[in-house]
Amino acid sequence: MENARDLIGTTTLVKLKDYDGLEFAGFPGEGPFFCKVVAVDQVGIWVENRNFVTVELADSKGRSIPKNKRKRRRHVVNLLIPWSNVKTAVHFADDDASGMAGEALGEREEETGRIGFVT
Repeated sequence: MENARDLIGTTTLVKLKDYDGLEFAGFPGEGPFFCKVVAVDQVGIWVENRNFVTVELADSKGRSIPKNKRKRRRHVVNLLIPWSNVKTAVHFADDDASGMAGEALGEREEETGRIGFVT
């Protein structure tokens, strides 16, 4: 690994300094967590979350949707983690991170396609 851009396209183990305010994006209260890195830039590391959930609260006319009729929608999103919040990122040189993530989570990555969290 020569620089952080080598992480792009890999499953990486990431530990953050602070998780405050990230719960809405699916991050756990604590980490570390496995994630797929989709981009790296001067601001931070972009990771994929294939399980980002939203709920519509109002219909197209602006009327409130009753709680029992609200539908959850799943989206694939990319999340930016600023470098200032990254405590460490672990890249597995033997390219076995996907298998290790599945083992730690008790599932296979291709079945769920989500960010995985190791507790």
